[in-house]
Amino acid sequence: MRILFVSTNRLKRIMPPMPLGLASVIAQIDESRHEIQVLDLMFAEQPEVELKAHLAGFSPDLVALSVRNVDNQSCYHTEYLLPQDKKVVEWCREASAATVVVGGTAFTVSPPAIFEYLGADFGIAGEGEIAFRELVERLDRGEDPSDIRGLVWRGPEGISANPPEHIENLDSLRLPRRELFDNQRYADEGGLGNILLKQGCCFDCLYCDSPHVMGRRLRMKSPRKVVDELAAMEALGIKLSFFTDAIFNYPVDYARKVCREIIQRGLKMRWLALMHPSFVDRGLIELMREAGCAVVSLGCDSCSERMLEVLRKSFSKEQLGAAAEMLEEMQVSYILSLLIGGPGENRQTVEESVEFLSRRSPMMVDFCLGIRLMPHTALFEIAVREGVVSADDPLMEPRFYISPQIEAWIEDYLREECARHPNWSVTYGLA
Repeated sequence: MRILFVSTNRLKRIMPPMPLGLASVIAQIDESRHEIQVLDLMFAEQPEVELKAHLAGFSPDLVALSVRNVDNQSCYHTEYLLPQDKKVVEWCREASAATVVVGGTAFTVSPPAIFEYLGADFGIAGEGEIAFRELVERLDRGEDPSDIRGLVWRGPEGISANPPEHIENLDSLRLPRRELFDNQRYADEGGLGNILLKQGCCFDCLYCDSPHVMGRRLRMKSPRKVVDELAAMEALGIKLSFFTDAIFNYPVDYARKVCREIIQRGLKMRWLALMHPSFVDRGLIELMREAGCAVVSLGCDSCSERMLEVLRKSFSKEQLGAAAEMLEEMQVSYILSLLIGGPGENRQTVEESVEFLSRRSPMMVDFCLGIRLMPHTALFEIAVREGVVSADDPLMEPRFYISPQIEAWIEDYLREECARHPNWSVTYGLA
């Protein structure tokens, strides 16, 4: 079977993210039995022309589209991106008779609704490495794929969707095929060599769907596997990487083992990681620094005691302050990222956050206004009760929650504060 893999993402407002998920899915395909070709539309000047040229020249039997973003997650300057992906599906239909399969992080937000909107033949929700490989094999043999985990398809009774798969043994997966992408171009444009260390989330943030999508139990790559992957990235010339885990330093013992493995193997890679303020200690920071950590991001979401409780952040303002102070004492650069506008956010809580930030010395402060509503979250339930959205909204199209107590003035207020602090900014959309 000939398979054309296409990364459709062209959003690079903060930095262009290399399509790691697609690179990992590709790696699991048996190339002794299947011929593959890859098209990354990130830097394409004429995406339709380039796609149709690949379709004509390669004549694929199957086109696999990786859809990364539903929208840019900006409440005030929203860009809805799925129409662009729908266009890609249409271009495939115009130029090829190939079976079209869609997957990716965006598709997993609301699989049946997005599947119907895009008009694909099949979809894979959740972790796609094993499920997509199985779909390829079933289609190649002419067998029924309908029991594959995570599969979305149209049957006689309409659209059906199987529960996604959680891959138990991440070490069993082959290393992502990063060499199939233009790593140097990503670096030149400000991108980082992203790497995932674990799946699952055992925390309970108000707005986050990760526990539902990935499961609450942590599934971790072995430290050796992580460093094998980092070494492969170094061999490709990648010098700076981003550990994409929502929390690097939990479990703490695992983070320490990863750092020790990096040190023992003598890697020169510099890297960034996101950290939970409750699990910051001097010994771990020293290990991280020795292992090549260049910058830490404390995704605090708020610096108001009340809002930290509302957002279910599982740490206190005091713990956040202690973590920031420790990083400053140890001369480790750090970033603070805030979500402004959760339930009950008001002038007092916003000013409390600003006052806290004014007393600290982060490398950068990033404000994101409004919170993108996601299915299966407590914030969605609040939004339904308050009449922000209806209970049957699949949230395929972007919907946001922003406290009515701040909506009228928050953008101007934060612009003024950012004008006084050169390293503070309001982010209008994600990469």
